[in-house]
Amino acid sequence: MRRIVNTSLHFFIVILGLFFLSGAGSLLAYDSELVVTIGYYFHQLYQSLFDMMDPASISVYLGDDDRSYPLPEIFLSTYGYSFTILISSFFFAVCISVIISYLIMLMPLRGYRNSLKLLNVLDALPDVFIVVSFQIFIIWLYKKTDILFFNIYALQDERTYFLPIVCLSILPVIFLIKQFLFQLEEERDKPYVEFSYAKGFRKTYTVWVHLFRNVWIHFFLHLKPIFLLMLSNLFVIEILFHMNGFMMVLFRASTSSAAAFFLGMLMIFVPFFLVFQTGSFILKKWLKGGDHYV
Repeated sequence: MRRIVNTSLHFFIVILGLFFLSGAGSLLAYDSELVVTIGYYFHQLYQSLFDMMDPASISVYLGDDDRSYPLPEIFLSTYGYSFTILISSFFFAVCISVIISYLIMLMPLRGYRNSLKLLNVLDALPDVFIVVSFQIFIIWLYKKTDILFFNIYALQDERTYFLPIVCLSILPVIFLIKQFLFQLEEERDKPYVEFSYAKGFRKTYTVWVHLFRNVWIHFFLHLKPIFLLMLSNLFVIEILFHMNGFMMVLFRASTSSAAAFFLGMLMIFVPFFLVFQTGSFILKKWLKGGDHYV
């Protein structure tokens, strides 16, 4: 019961915070000098309450020609597109990072250390540099072969998937590999690992079956920062690939309609809040009350 009350209170506070944040664009104005317009800010919040009673009347301007779209239409058409890329990138990042982490753990000591150095170098690269490098590589391939393997820009109503998914997953892959390796190193000196070797199990089996099974709990702890990292990078991806996605709509709404911006943030926050809370509940049940892990 206490957990339900705390979760509900947390949910309500975040929703209230998002509502006050939605009108932040009207808090500052500039004429001859920068002015804090508190009265206009609260007027915008008050107006957004009435606007949200009829979402179909809210319009959002998007595209190079600033075309006006009804809020329900543009949200529904872009939400699925952007979050298909986000969720696909997440599962792609998890699969790739597990495979690479497993292979690194099987390397000899010299190869293991060189892999860590390479990861540190890649981790220092900005996401914009990575995306632009991919685009330049595709253009170079096109010049050499006259074959455009992947679209590097979304033109008009055209949609591109593969390169945005790959580019969005690169930094999470590096982050996850480093986390997996750190946790695997901690687990490698545990008695059960030595016992597994003593029973004659090979290193390939012990790492995959025993070590990885025990690091998945720690993986859940890093889901939230991974999600926030990918969400912020999704906005950069949509700009660089010229995608009319949900994050671009949300950005345009932040300067034109407080109600549209608030509803858009709810569409991001509420589903993932439910997913994380459900996952936390399942994990606690699995660990039989292991509050230390959640």
